Amino acid sequence: MSAWYRWLGYTVVVTLVAVACSGDADTGGADGDEQVTLTFVSFGGAYQEAQTKGWLEPFMAEHPNITIVQEEPTDYAKLQAMVESGNVTWDVVDVGNDFGLASDEDILEPIDCTLVPCDELQPDVFQTTGYRVPDIIYSVVLAYRTDAFEGDAPTTFADFFDLETYPGKRSAWNFPSSGLLEMALIADGVAPDQLYPLDLDRAFAKLDTIKDQIVWWDTGSQSAQLLADGETVFGQSWNGRIFDIQQQDAPVETMWSQHLLTADFLVIPKGSQHVEEAQELIAYATSAENNAAVSQYIAYAPPNENAVENVDQSKEAELPTTHADTGVGFDDIWWDENFDMVDQLWQEWVQA
Repeated sequence: MSAWYRWLGYTVVVTLVAVACSGDADTGGADGDEQVTLTFVSFGGAYQEAQTKGWLEPFMAEHPNITIVQEEPTDYAKLQAMVESGNVTWDVVDVGNDFGLASDEDILEPIDCTLVPCDELQPDVFQTTGYRVPDIIYSVVLAYRTDAFEGDAPTTFADFFDLETYPGKRSAWNFPSSGLLEMALIADGVAPDQLYPLDLDRAFAKLDTIKDQIVWWDTGSQSAQLLADGETVFGQSWNGRIFDIQQQDAPVETMWSQHLLTADFLVIPKGSQHVEEAQELIAYATSAENNAAVSQYIAYAPPNENAVENVDQSKEAELPTTHADTGVGFDDIWWDENFDMVDQLWQEWVQA
């Protein structure tokens, strides 16, 4: 096992995209020749494109009776409304680390660990209660334009709040569990291992110091584009989104000296009409053979410990696990228990 796995000891507009493959072999699905359409939902942009190439298209090639259609972005409220109304049209949903734990169990199907390799997916690290499994490891990072600042480049969360040394607009996700509260507290001097429970008054007070310089984003694509276009000079994003615009020669660098290391997860909404096929897709995407396939297209790492050898080594420098020693973990359980309360405070602060 590589060193970074040993380190990991803690922790809307909807667009329909149809992708289909054809074949003659009867190799997939519980009902053989019966045609099944699965709806897969994720966060769009370069990430969902990587999932499509790495997992969805190869899965359909092996299961010619299954067609996958896609929607984006993931929307927790919409998922809940579907389940409560009994009109569930989503089958497999990619969610963040703040979803799929105890408070969400009543709207999710349990993961079938006789099909899905749950024990290979570091369940002691990436918290789960049996209703979600991790599919990628990524980092919430700060990135900056290399042409924006004179002198030393930013290296700490505190630099994000230093408007004198690093002037200009900042971009950040308008979402309570985005990691911005954790960044604010660390920037204000809280030790990473003392973050939880979050001191919300202190965090919002720190955010007040840059509030008028924040440009809010709602999707990962927006987070990267704001930096690529120069609308902001310093921004919060996901490492894979920054990697994507770097491949397009955007003058943007990821600040790896401090970052928030976490995972995305796959869930099945309760009431899905195709639970067995959904389980098969999740098993395929998280398997040792296939879990690293996304890294061929975007700089995210596999949580399956047995997939490490399949990672695209050309992206190693930009993988979050390469920088695990400078990463800080979220407390997913705390967020699961406190999200509604923090969300109310967040909305009040943003709108004030």
